[in-house]
Amino acid sequence: MKKASKVAFVAKPLAIAAVMAGACASAQAQTNVTVYGRIDAGINYQSNQAGANGSRGSKWGIDGNEWGTSMFGFKGSEDLGGGLKAIFTIESGFDASNGSVNGSSSNPGTLWSRRSFVGLSGSAGTLKMGKDLAIQSDPIWALDPTGQQALSTATLVKERNWPQTNNMVSYETPNFGGFTATVMHGFGEAAGSFTKGVPSATGVVSNNGSRDGISLAYVQPTYELRAIYDVQRDTNGQYSTLFNSSKELTLGGTVTIDKLKLFAGYENLRANSVATGQPDRANHYWLGANYQITPALTLIGAAYHVNVNAGVGSANLFVLGGNYSLSKRTLLYATVGTVRNGANSDFAVEYGGGGIKGQNQQAFYTGISHSF
Repeated sequence: MKKASKVAFVAKPLAIAAVMAGACASAQAQTNVTVYGRIDAGINYQSNQAGANGSRGSKWGIDGNEWGTSMFGFKGSEDLGGGLKAIFTIESGFDASNGSVNGSSSNPGTLWSRRSFVGLSGSAGTLKMGKDLAIQSDPIWALDPTGQQALSTATLVKERNWPQTNNMVSYETPNFGGFTATVMHGFGEAAGSFTKGVPSATGVVSNNGSRDGISLAYVQPTYELRAIYDVQRDTNGQYSTLFNSSKELTLGGTVTIDKLKLFAGYENLRANSVATGQPDRANHYWLGANYQITPALTLIGAAYHVNVNAGVGSANLFVLGGNYSLSKRTLLYATVGTVRNGANSDFAVEYGGGGIKGQNQQAFYTGISHSF
């Protein structure tokens, strides 16, 4: 009897521990939180840059975000049962060269400058609410031969295709044999109007106007086709600046043939409420290729052309580069490019830089990108 009692005494806490372990395992299976990010930094050279007192010269520096945005974030999901999950993402960009947090163009200095949304995902699709990259940002990345480096599809449209959307709600359909559709609305949140934005203290038009968009994609193992249409309004609900508050249509696709991947795209910008004499239309085209020399080494080549009306004229961007993967998380990169401006165009060789009317510029950068 004493022996049996002793066995029962030992077995009881073991059973309780087993139940608790099972409960913990179940909880871990139902919820998931991931910390992720990327750090990118390298040496950057740009020619023909404006200096003090009207001078011009070459500029060297250590810059972040040349190959890709440095960022950190948290994303997670909770299993709600029946195939339905609650999801969230908070994500911020930063500059690895000085450690500063990069706010978006609409919210300078914002901590979660790229994404901060919560939503639901299941068999009926995915619903998000909060802040996210604009509807064209991820599709444009897929259509860009450089993967939207500092020399990319963003250069000749002055970053029009690379913003974020505040106060947004979006819905993405399930995947139907490779076809998906996404719709997004960013609320302007101004009294008395569904489409107006929030006026700034200075009255300057900003990216706080409302935004609408739809993205269609058909993705197969060896090719993909994409169409994106979005509109960005100013604080008065108008399309008043070509490279900021305007209508944008993007069409493009890729084809993969063994180790070669080909890219082609077209982007049209229209702004029908611009001031008299200002440009209200632009057509942007690009072609490019990626070639995988070895499993670690990929070569990149791309050419971009834009034509703007109202006497601004055209510009071309030519890019060559290479990525060398040291591992699945770490790569070395090197990219060289040149922008060739027409007599009246002033595009900078790298997005966010300072262009000079009628002047050409060259750029070269090389560095390290590590993802975690």
